[in-house]
Amino acid sequence: MFRWPDTIGRLGFTGRIIVGAVLLAALVWLAGPAFVQTITPSASEETAAGAESETTPTAEGNFDARLGNVAAAARVLLASPDADSQSVEQLREELLALRGEVSETIRRAQSVYDQANGRLKALEPAPADGAEEPPELAQHRETLAAAAAQAQVPLLRAQEAASEIDTLVTQIDEEVWRRLSVELRAMGPSPLFPRNWGEALEEFGQIQHELRRSAEAALTWDSDTASTVTRTVPRSLAVIVFGIAIIVSLRSRLTNWTERSLKRARGARMIAWLVALRNIIRLLVPAVGAVLLFAALDPELLLGSDSIRIYNLPRFVLVGIGAGWLASSVFAPRLPAFRLVHLDNAGARRGARLIYLLGGVLGWHYLVIDSLSGWQLSPAANSVLHFPVTLIGGWGLWRISGLLAEIQANIKLRDEALPPEERTSALTLRLVSFLERAVWLIGIGAPALAATGFFAASQATLYPMILTLGLVGAAIVLFDLMSKTLRGFLSLPDTAPDRGLGPVILVALLLIVAAPLLALTWGARPSDLASVWLWLREGGTLGGVHLSLGIVLTFTAVFLIGVAITRATQSVLVSSVLPRTRLDVGGKTALTSGIGYLGYAVATLVAISATGLDLSSIAIVAGALSVGIGFGLQTIVSNFVSGIILLVERPVKEGDWIEVGTFAGYVRRISVRATQIETFDRASVILPNSDLISGTVLNRTHTGMVGRIEVPVSVTYDADAEAVAAMLLEIAEDHPLGVRDPAPVVLLMNLGPDTMDFEIRVWLRDVNFALTARSDINFAVVDRLRRENIRVRPYGREFPQAEGGAVAASSNAAISSAATSNVEA
Repeated sequence: MFRWPDTIGRLGFTGRIIVGAVLLAALVWLAGPAFVQTITPSASEETAAGAESETTPTAEGNFDARLGNVAAAARVLLASPDADSQSVEQLREELLALRGEVSETIRRAQSVYDQANGRLKALEPAPADGAEEPPELAQHRETLAAAAAQAQVPLLRAQEAASEIDTLVTQIDEEVWRRLSVELRAMGPSPLFPRNWGEALEEFGQIQHELRRSAEAALTWDSDTASTVTRTVPRSLAVIVFGIAIIVSLRSRLTNWTERSLKRARGARMIAWLVALRNIIRLLVPAVGAVLLFAALDPELLLGSDSIRIYNLPRFVLVGIGAGWLASSVFAPRLPAFRLVHLDNAGARRGARLIYLLGGVLGWHYLVIDSLSGWQLSPAANSVLHFPVTLIGGWGLWRISGLLAEIQANIKLRDEALPPEERTSALTLRLVSFLERAVWLIGIGAPALAATGFFAASQATLYPMILTLGLVGAAIVLFDLMSKTLRGFLSLPDTAPDRGLGPVILVALLLIVAAPLLALTWGARPSDLASVWLWLREGGTLGGVHLSLGIVLTFTAVFLIGVAITRATQSVLVSSVLPRTRLDVGGKTALTSGIGYLGYAVATLVAISATGLDLSSIAIVAGALSVGIGFGLQTIVSNFVSGIILLVERPVKEGDWIEVGTFAGYVRRISVRATQIETFDRASVILPNSDLISGTVLNRTHTGMVGRIEVPVSVTYDADAEAVAAMLLEIAEDHPLGVRDPAPVVLLMNLGPDTMDFEIRVWLRDVNFALTARSDINFAVVDRLRRENIRVRPYGREFPQAEGGAVAASSNAAISSAATSNVEA
């Protein structure tokens, strides 16, 4: 059973604000229209109406007449010091609408003129003085010239109209900013003086008297109307009760169920769904209930209408709903795990209360503005009416600044325990610090301005700052919601750090959406945003090339599509086509890279063609840049050209064993600017491509993997030279990496004073194993020399004698050669 006391007792702060504001606005809602009808329009309103009737063009009028009428009205309003600001703003919006039409006319006329002028330029140049051309050609030339001149007339007229409109818009903007500057600097009556309170109370008494009289007139019904109202009151009460039940009971039950489910949820996708559902409940359910409440107050429903009209919710109700949503989502007093700011439970509850407080201040401001807009309040009455709320709002902002300082300190304390890559960025900390200082300054300054009589300046700083805090909170909530949704779709754990460009893209999207809203919050007009959008659409000229937002977006989209197609083609080549060919690794890499560069070039040309850019202008710009390239970028261009030569000619390919200067290793990657070489100790050497093309390069695997090694061996003269040569040849032939053709050879290279110097030359089927093969041969030589008792004399010393009196040792030259080869490899 629905019981009023229990229900009202369970109302939260937001619910009480909504219900109280609804009850407070009910009298104004019913009696306001009757009272406003009795108010005589002011002189400024009559002037605005007259200006609107004079400046509104008919649909049948031509463009020149419309522009003339609007321009005349603009000059009249600019010359009149009593011109209403609303009329000036409406005139500016109409001028911007005409400017959009002029821009479209310029584009069409430019296209027609370019076509006619292009046909004229397609002809051969006119003959020089004294020369004659065929009469038919001369007549055709004159016809094309006349057509080009005729096509140029509407283009010039449209450009002239655009220049005139731009001048008028600039003058209107200057006048608007002048008035705003005067208004902000104007000093009015101070609410601290008692005589201003007496004047305000007297004026409020007159308004109350007029409101009571209007309410009595509105509630004076005849018997039929009273009977109808009596009959429809139960239906209206039912709608009211249903709306309050939705706001209080349904919202509370759904919110509690969602929060209990969030405490038990574990999967990222389930958490994302529940967080989104919680935000929807906080926003949609109170809005539906408030719509029903205001629909129940509809006079048509009370007078027996068969349908319930859905009203747009007043701004103060929307502010109350938004405050409840931000307080529960950002601070989350009952859900610490899903809190979006670094605060403890006490700080979160304090922050939620401050959000409710600032929401109430902003809601009261909108309620007063919307409800009392029909009354022409004096400056003293306005100052007295808003001063208490300004004090409360300034105090709330001052407390919010302290909360922001606490959040900043908690962030720094938390970052001390985190690795550097997971810490909060310095930019974020600076933004929080800037916001904290700005909120503190306005929290102190707005009440001070209001107390000294600067009412407009106080209002222009206090309420935009409250809206800015709400916008920042909404951006934080939306970022968290989108991040959790992205994690849910990617099945990432909720504790995984945010890496990659996902968070950056989300922040960029939120900034794009929030920028115009923030501009509107701080005094920008919708027509200002329309001007910016018009400027982005029209663009400007850079180096003879016309650029606009549409052209940039079209170029980017087409180019990205071309890049995607190119990469897909490369993927198909690598995975399906190239494995079926007999190309080596370097050839496959060169072909894949060539396809990539060709695809990027084609994508660029197609994107330029899709945007309709003038390639001749681009050629002029490229010609101008070529001078700078020739002087300052010649090294980069040389490397670029060398990279193309490497990919086409392939003197060096990936996987080759090369030696360049003091570096030796395998080629791992060839790009258009440099080549990466991996040395044998796994270090990377980045060589400019021009060094590989203009310098000397030793490529050991250019023609194949077969390569030769030399192993020196020295023995004393008491050994049989032919027997030693036969033994060494047998060792070389027995090695598993040696090839039969060409066969290994053993050469007597030198007859020294103490030893005979032999050299084993073996061709290996894979020269990459040269170090291993040389080591194997040296071990085999040492073993055979010991077994054959062949004497060796090393440099500077002799090896110990083996059993039987024979001295067997490895050749010092062989050991030295192996060590040197080891260092090189």
